Amino acid sequence: MGELVLTTLCREAMPLLRYRTRDITSILPEPCPCGRTHRRINRITGRSDDMLIVRGVNIYPQQIERVLMATPGIGRNYVIQLEGLDDMIIRVELAESGFDGLVEHLVRLQNQIAERLRAEILVRPTIKLVPPGSLPVSEGKARRVIDNRQL
Repeated sequence: MGELVLTTLCREAMPLLRYRTRDITSILPEPCPCGRTHRRINRITGRSDDMLIVRGVNIYPQQIERVLMATPGIGRNYVIQLEGLDDMIIRVELAESGFDGLVEHLVRLQNQIAERLRAEILVRPTIKLVPPGSLPVSEGKARRVIDNRQL
């Protein structure tokens, strides 16, 4: 019979480093408050492979989501659609109580969202408000970006 060899990790082992994760973060220069001396990283703010380039501007879907989720009157579901050369269309579901019957309020909400997004991402997208539950809800990680641009 052969020998069974068990290996364990030493407590003093260096932390495992993984390169090219495509996570966007920075290294924190100050030591950890707990006393450890190894390098630490800041919170992960996004992934470089999620980045979109629209009209020469780097845009992360998280930027769009942050603006949309801070806007009252809209739901939790949205889809970013890229068309033609660099046209960005964002379909946003209204909240259940988001439509009071006045079209002027919808137009004002569309313009408000478009201006807030322009201030955040430097591109003014076309906003299309859709009824609640009309956008597909995907299982697991939502697929929010549809890129139909011409290559």
